[in-house]
Amino acid sequence: MLATVAGQAGADDTGGYVPYSGIVRGTEGVTPVELVIENAGPGPILCQASLAHWYSDDLGEAPAAGVLSVTLWHDPETGSLVLLNAHRDRMPVEAVTCRAPDATRWTRLALPFAAGEGPARIVRRCATGADAALVCGPVD
Repeated sequence: MLATVAGQAGADDTGGYVPYSGIVRGTEGVTPVELVIENAGPGPILCQASLAHWYSDDLGEAPAAGVLSVTLWHDPETGSLVLLNAHRDRMPVEAVTCRAPDATRWTRLALPFAAGEGPARIVRRCATGADAALVCGPVD
């Protein structure tokens, strides 16, 4: 049976590896959203995006009393926020989290996932709370 299955796969082959065909590329139909993470703490914080299928992407570091700015893209039809990789593939963002470099827990930032017109800018301020955990919230 293995030879039959392999033979059928070879017969249907179009001459090379074809990656998953559901990948959407580029920025047509999506709008940029600047995600600004303000660090109100005394030390740096690291931030990452959790992406579909157990992947994460380092967004960077916000230095002490500094800012990390990242461009996300909003799809008004689905409400999803995406990052673009080096190939300009849209990678759906499930969450953005931050932590101090020596901390073990990540703090999730609340993001507006909603269909329709999205914000042009999302600002979140993070600081160390009373129990040494990072606390992040919206800035008015």
